[in-house]
Amino acid sequence: MPAKLAPDRHRGLIIACGELDADERGTRLLARVFALLGAQPRVVLLVAAEDTDAGSDLESGMYAAGAGDVRRAVLRARAEAEPRGLLDAVDHAQLVVLVSDQPLRLSTLIGGTALARAIRRRNAEGMAVAGCAGGAAILCEHMLTHGAEGATPRSGGANFAPGLGLTNRVVIDQGGHASDRLGRLLAALALNPFALGLGLDAATAAAVGPDNVLEVLGCGGVTIIDPAEMAESNVADVAPGAPIRITNLRLHALTGGARYDLDFRRTVD
Repeated sequence: MPAKLAPDRHRGLIIACGELDADERGTRLLARVFALLGAQPRVVLLVAAEDTDAGSDLESGMYAAGAGDVRRAVLRARAEAEPRGLLDAVDHAQLVVLVSDQPLRLSTLIGGTALARAIRRRNAEGMAVAGCAGGAAILCEHMLTHGAEGATPRSGGANFAPGLGLTNRVVIDQGGHASDRLGRLLAALALNPFALGLGLDAATAAAVGPDNVLEVLGCGGVTIIDPAEMAESNVADVAPGAPIRITNLRLHALTGGARYDLDFRRTVD
């Protein structure tokens, strides 16, 4: 479950980003995110060791977009999520960014550590937390780790692990083109019809405010699949790898500037 809010505080933004390169599109999106936080925000950038190059490029892009200070922490072992200096940096940051190509690379390094607890606490106190590429999936309580490509949902086509739990409203898939991830999202929702499925294009973000209203930022699209009125699914009865039957789902394709209420499951002006 999301961390409890501190008295008289509003939870900080939860920002899920698709793949983000240090190019013009990426810089524009980062500048738009920073505009929500205030001038020259202090940023802590958390990167798994295997993703060091991507983290370095993103750090440069953050400075170009107007960040005041960026502390990049490259994590190689769980012990590196415990140092007091890193926890102090999180305590004074306006934004923490999680970057990983594969969600499990980073989640296994920070899950259950003092760093994970600090991120959850600070988000409840008002600090923004963003996840880029595979890091976006880590924001959720139910983290979609990987699965089969294609538009058809299949049994075993979606695999879960525990995430940071900043939100339990959505399951996020940021990988590939919309058609490639559709089957994964549908398979995930067949297993967990409580949540909304959220698919992210590259250079595009979904920023969820303390009122649980999502706003789309960037130049691509965000796909939302709502299973609230799902009428039927045979996911419990089919063999591994077999296609899954799911009926009566609602799909929204949203672009920059669109807003969607995660509680009432509808677009808003």
